[in-house]
Amino acid sequence: MEPMTQPAHIPRGVADYFWQEAAQRRELETRLLETFRSWGYTDVIPPTFEYADSLSTQASPELQEEMYRFLDRDGSTLALRPEFTTPVARLVGTRLHDWPMPQRFCYAGSVFRYTEPQAGRQREFWQAGVELIGAPGPAGDAEVLALTVAGLEAVGLADFRLVLGQMGYFRGLLADLALEPAQEAALRQAIERHSEPELAEFLRTVPLRTQQRRTVEALPELNGRDPEAIMAQADLHSLNYAMFKALENLRAIYRVLEAHGVAHLVDLDLTEIRNLGYYTGITFEALVPGLGFNVASGGRYDDLIGHFGPPQPAVGVALGLDRLLLAWRGQSGPKQAPRPVPPERLVDAGNDPRAVAAVNAWRRQGMRVVLDVTGRSGLDLWRLARQMGAAQALVWTGEGFDVYAGENEAEQPVDFIRVEAP
Repeated sequence: MEPMTQPAHIPRGVADYFWQEAAQRRELETRLLETFRSWGYTDVIPPTFEYADSLSTQASPELQEEMYRFLDRDGSTLALRPEFTTPVARLVGTRLHDWPMPQRFCYAGSVFRYTEPQAGRQREFWQAGVELIGAPGPAGDAEVLALTVAGLEAVGLADFRLVLGQMGYFRGLLADLALEPAQEAALRQAIERHSEPELAEFLRTVPLRTQQRRTVEALPELNGRDPEAIMAQADLHSLNYAMFKALENLRAIYRVLEAHGVAHLVDLDLTEIRNLGYYTGITFEALVPGLGFNVASGGRYDDLIGHFGPPQPAVGVALGLDRLLLAWRGQSGPKQAPRPVPPERLVDAGNDPRAVAAVNAWRRQGMRVVLDVTGRSGLDLWRLARQMGAAQALVWTGEGFDVYAGENEAEQPVDFIRVEAP
């Protein structure tokens, strides 16, 4: 009987990352986490899988459909995390609810959704983000928005916009319209797709009062880079207190954003109603020119933590590392074929303690140094260094290092680094 062999390929929707690409992903993750920590956010690492019922709490039907579920040996239904917000909400609601508020958490790791793989989104993809819990007002919303800007700048993006919406305005409209479920679904779809024909069909088939019709007709125009003008127009079309209240919340947020110095980067769009199922207030996404999808998204979710413990207001954002990497490459130049990250020096230490001590001292200074383990020396070592992309090859002489460097093959050392006796 032939022995069974493992397939050489990997499942659809996952990928190997190595060399420079893996290093770039780690670098983005590090920059984001360092930025979040500098604002007072502390690390959280939730489990990769949990009970499916827990992860499904308040999730939209679409998100529930995309979850990876499987049976544990005891018969429990488990699921891989599709995002980080719900696990953090569960942690706070069950274990940290009696700690002082607000609480600030940051995270980075992989999440899993059964979706059609596309550029910037595999079935396993990476997120980094923050959750601000216990801050009910516009100052908390503005902090997360401003921190999103800081994170995007920290990873080197120079051209991006944040698009801000308010679920309260749309929900206030829905409350006034009192639609049947199918009618509400048709209106949501028309607004989310920015489809004029679908909106016209909705208005043709659904009887509305004159003012209601005018508000629905005006909704697609309530977006742009002049928030005051947009909110003044939205005021004219508000049908109830909930809609006015949503606009007042946005005005207060913009005042705080101006204090942060980032209001000019935040566009207003009252058709921004994208929802994972738990958003209750603002929603937003970060967009980069030339990219057909957002690189970050977030919002306020005041009702989620109450499913696990005492209610707490909360707001957060998740940034997609895969998409950020695509955006960064688009703004920094074309993608290059992956190569190992080169060291600065390749060293033949001759197993001499003084030479190895010198190498370790350079490493402590932040230099990337590789000790040769192949027995090469002289010109052979320099040829290997050039293949690796190292700037120098160093050969131990007993008193110091002969240095080989330059664009061409150096048959003789071009410098000497003396090592003093300890």
